Amino acid sequence: MADIPVWSAENLNLSIGRQIIFDNASVAVMEGERLALVGRNGSGKSTLLKIIAGMEKPASGDIHIRNGLRIAFMNQDVDFVTTKNIREVLREGLEYFAGLLDDYGKVSQNSPEHSAIEHILNSCNAWNLENKLDAALDKLDLKRLENTPFAKLSGGEKRRVVLGRAIISEPDLLLLDEPTNHLDVATIGYIEDYLKNFRGACLLVTHDRFFLDRIADRIIELENGKFFSCVGSYADFLAAKAEARRAEDLETSRREKFLRREIEWVRRSPKARLKRNMGRIKRFDELSAIQAPVRQGDSELVIPEPERLGNKVVDVKNLSLAFGERKIFDNFNFEFNSTHKIGIIGANGVGKTTLLKMLTGELQPDSGNIKIAETVRFNYIDQRRLELDEDKSVYDEVAGGVDVIPLGREQISVRAYLKRFLFEDERINGKVKYLSGGEKARLLLAKVLKRGGNFLILDEPTNDLDLPTLRVLEEALAEYNSTLIVVSHDRYFLNRVCNHIIAFEEVVPGVTVPLSTPGDYDYFLSVRQRLIDAARGNVPEESKRVKAAPVEKKSVPAKSPVRKLSYREQQELLNMEQNIADAEAALEAIEARFSEPDFFVKNAKSMPQFEAELAAARTKVDQLYARWEELEAIISAQ
Repeated sequence: MADIPVWSAENLNLSIGRQIIFDNASVAVMEGERLALVGRNGSGKSTLLKIIAGMEKPASGDIHIRNGLRIAFMNQDVDFVTTKNIREVLREGLEYFAGLLDDYGKVSQNSPEHSAIEHILNSCNAWNLENKLDAALDKLDLKRLENTPFAKLSGGEKRRVVLGRAIISEPDLLLLDEPTNHLDVATIGYIEDYLKNFRGACLLVTHDRFFLDRIADRIIELENGKFFSCVGSYADFLAAKAEARRAEDLETSRREKFLRREIEWVRRSPKARLKRNMGRIKRFDELSAIQAPVRQGDSELVIPEPERLGNKVVDVKNLSLAFGERKIFDNFNFEFNSTHKIGIIGANGVGKTTLLKMLTGELQPDSGNIKIAETVRFNYIDQRRLELDEDKSVYDEVAGGVDVIPLGREQISVRAYLKRFLFEDERINGKVKYLSGGEKARLLLAKVLKRGGNFLILDEPTNDLDLPTLRVLEEALAEYNSTLIVVSHDRYFLNRVCNHIIAFEEVVPGVTVPLSTPGDYDYFLSVRQRLIDAARGNVPEESKRVKAAPVEKKSVPAKSPVRKLSYREQQELLNMEQNIADAEAALEAIEARFSEPDFFVKNAKSMPQFEAELAAARTKVDQLYARWEELEAIISAQ
């Protein structure tokens, strides 16, 4: 990374109402660096990106831009109006190269301009723009949708298109505002790989800490109008920030001690007013005018105490569902218990939200059943469908006509509740439409969590939340003593919160099935291939073939004599239900150990032994069921 700025600003100033966005702030983006911008929701992160992109201007400040700098910006808001289809929107990112190709055919072959254009086209592999476009469509899994109008896409699909348009332009400075929101792990992995090899500079705003740590080589924070910079990972940034605050606190303490001494001196000594002591009084005035650093407190996310659940909460048996010829579920079985904190992961459109809708009764399966305990009270909000009333105040949006919110056996005022989510009086009284995207996400979370419930379902709860709010949300969910389902692509969040993973994986081309395992996301990754291999063996052969081979007609063999159960097999069948119940109880006991919050920390070295024990218990249950079916089939054939 070269220490040459491609874009820099000094003495930036900007205020919106009473809120100070920049206060004589200075910031620079260096050539070739990967810079992550963090800060509270509403602190001004998106505003800075828009200023760099030339979409907004500060009230004052000196901005320096390298000559010829090309900037591409992926805005957080992807809902713009256009009649173009996906391919046409993506092609907008190739306008620069299209212009170069046009100029290349017009300028003299012996001119320096001709050589410069040729060098750019070679280095960016931009001689065939349609091939470049096809490659981007494939990488972003948009090829099958390329002729679809942009206006008809889902939020996640629109985000992929806008991201692709920015990336395909190969700018000198790439600005990404929350690029991973609503994207699946595979697409996020593609962005990570692209940015690692990207030759230009990149400034990104993200809450995804895995993504941040893998990409960023410097982190800057915007807080109270000033920038704080740290080279290194997010952990390095937190350590440096803590040290900076400790130094600030020490300096504030020293200043306060000095001021107390000086106040005593001024009060007791008339000589203080003599001319020779005016310098001392001036220093006192200067130090007393310095304000202590303004600190933003952490939010205290409040989840009402859940009502007690029994051991069995929701029992899913042989769940099957298809949309047309596409199978979403095929004999899916799972038993949710009161200790489960389940992370559901998978590509967009594979059936994650469909599963949630079937659990809550919003959608009925084609076959199978879902048995829900009488004590279960769902709190499920699909955040992509829940809307906030832009013209209401923040207070009214959460209050819903009441002034207090019940939290277990206690009650709290709406205003106090909102302050725990870091909304100050000015924001509480203001209208929703004036909030930033992140503040709206925090308001939505406050609105969701106040509903209580003892089976909490959160669909993409981390989108648009700032990193400090994410940390306290993780802590609140980790302490939540009831059943939890989280649909998320945030790998760090899944590791902090979940003790079980359900992953939708494509086990053979065109066949996606939900695979489950106890443990966090890292543990799932370690056993992922084994789970896929095991599931692949259960996929019907006809689903694995592109076209089945013709079956030769064979003569029907003569009927074999009817087989009867032996005495030993009769006794085996008589005891089978009890044997299965005992085997399932043993399996539940092992899975319960895996669900303990600190299990993977305490038993890291013994994991192969525990995995083998778990696999053996599952195999025993499967074998008993298979044997039961075999014996029952013999009786049925008699």
